[in-house]
Amino acid sequence: MTTWSIAPSGRWLLHRGEPTFLLADTVWAALGGPTENEWLDHLELRRRQGFNALLISVLPIEHDRSTGTRSPYALRDGAVDFAAGDPDYWTVAERMLEQARERGFTPMLVLLWNNFVPGTWGSRLTPDHVLSAEQTDTYVRETVARFRRFDPIWIVSGDDDLDDDVALERYSSVAALLREVAPGQLVTWHDTPTARMPQPLADSGLVDFHALQSGHNEAWETLPADLTHYYRALDVARPIINLEPCYEGLGRFRGAARHSAADVRRASWTGVVSGAAAGLGYGAHGVWSWHRRGEGFSAEDVHGAPFPFSVAAAFPGADDVAYLRRVVDAEQLWGLDAAPDLLVAEPSGAVAGRTSDGTIAVYAPTPFALTLALDDAEAAGLEVSVHDLAARRPDAARWTAVDGGIRLEQPEFTGDALFVLRPARSGAER
Repeated sequence: MTTWSIAPSGRWLLHRGEPTFLLADTVWAALGGPTENEWLDHLELRRRQGFNALLISVLPIEHDRSTGTRSPYALRDGAVDFAAGDPDYWTVAERMLEQARERGFTPMLVLLWNNFVPGTWGSRLTPDHVLSAEQTDTYVRETVARFRRFDPIWIVSGDDDLDDDVALERYSSVAALLREVAPGQLVTWHDTPTARMPQPLADSGLVDFHALQSGHNEAWETLPADLTHYYRALDVARPIINLEPCYEGLGRFRGAARHSAADVRRASWTGVVSGAAAGLGYGAHGVWSWHRRGEGFSAEDVHGAPFPFSVAAAFPGADDVAYLRRVVDAEQLWGLDAAPDLLVAEPSGAVAGRTSDGTIAVYAPTPFALTLALDDAEAAGLEVSVHDLAARRPDAARWTAVDGGIRLEQPEFTGDALFVLRPARSGAER
């Protein structure tokens, strides 16, 4: 039995048969970055915080790369040569993944970042890195043979727009190959904030759950809900995860600001309450590229210089999303669906969701009173709790009955809040 599977409802993930929130730390450059001691220290930190998965790109991300990372290939005559890279890369990678599994982490392995696929925006930046169909087939087969024993979740694409027929054909062939050589292991895709997976592909057997990227730019606050609504409306019900909300510390708007822990909480909770409640990816700017002090970074003009990985690993947002996981699992919120009609005249950006058993969750990015439209029968006997998300602790909720619903009174703390309203504690569907 594989570690992760899909619930019969098609709405959330099961870990060893139990509903569990997947919380992934983003370490794209892990296989080419850390020393063994650095890796073990980082695994222990994230294990203690409550992460249970790791987002890793098997091949380097050439357009977003810190200069000190290793590579399994070299370029010869303008083409990738897998026989000419770091000779220890694959041996070290296997040991790192073994160490991660020993500590309870599931590797989520991106096979083909878009630089390696024809027809993509990344291939236009690094055209000499595009793999042929034959190279791709050999590389995927060899990579699965090396790493299949670690029971990973396979990610077919990396940061792709999903709008080019040539690229979609290449990714689809890889997903089909995974069904053959890694039967039973979960498969998903990683895309850009502007991407919308075409419905025939999204509803096909080449994807097990949807992995969104709401991203880091102008629409970072609203895309978590908007993307979730798109994928929830498809014919085939699948779990939804926002694998890449804004990264903590990442520069945005080309030098105008950096994303804070509060930004990460807002993007993360907005997605979860809107229906992307099966899991979450978290990224710290400097950890994902495994950046060391004094190194260069290929995308500094876009994202700003990364922080040293040891500094970024201590950013508070990691504890915030670990608290998010604890709340979702404890409150059994994996099956949330967006319920915007619950909120009455709400301008603050609050979002509401509801599970099939009648539990309601409301995320409030700022502390205002909120009115929910509920009929008398639904409002009667509700249990209401509230979480102070910045402080990572439950607080005492106050609410009153009003005509046509209930009023959640303004919390007496200045940060964002999660309200949970339930008619009665009930068991979750398995």
